[in-house]
Amino acid sequence: MSPLFEWALYWAVVIVAGLAVLVTNRPYNPRICRILARNVFLVSVVLIVWHFVAVSLVPRTPAEAKAPAVEAVNYVSIARQDAVAAGINPDLFVRQIQQESGFNPDAVSPAGAVGIAQFMPATAAGLGVDPRDPVQSLRAAAHLMSSYIRQYGSESAALAAYNAGPQALRNAVSRCGDTWRSCLPEETQQYIAVITR
Repeated sequence: MSPLFEWALYWAVVIVAGLAVLVTNRPYNPRICRILARNVFLVSVVLIVWHFVAVSLVPRTPAEAKAPAVEAVNYVSIARQDAVAAGINPDLFVRQIQQESGFNPDAVSPAGAVGIAQFMPATAAGLGVDPRDPVQSLRAAAHLMSSYIRQYGSESAALAAYNAGPQALRNAVSRCGDTWRSCLPEETQQYIAVITR
């Protein structure tokens, strides 16, 4: 019940009880009716005073101490399940998402990547997912990594394609051959090193 509704209900009781006192406070009414009406009025006034004290003066528990309305989602578990379903290493995938967003579904990078899997909006649209939906994004990221591993032959190359883009990986391989990692942007080199440690 909302506080406004509670107060309206209390005031309605006081008004009705007050009217009952006025109507029954006539000499021709039995004495018992007058006594009952006055007592109902007094009880309603006491009830309003008690409610005012209970609501206004008693300290409340902070909102943070209350149980959350929505149960927290364990995105790490979801990421592991999606990795297994996609046939990739779940530990590697968890480290990748940790590196991407720290498992924050509201993350936005300076480059414009969005969500828990840090998809660029065009990539997310191409995959048919909402990048702000963490469950969709994790599933899509796991399947994308699986396809990159099959396409490029290694987890490191798949991570490079995920982070810098497939074209950047192809350019690095064509320029540097077997030492393709050294031709990637420094950020991507660090990204691969942190995740594959």
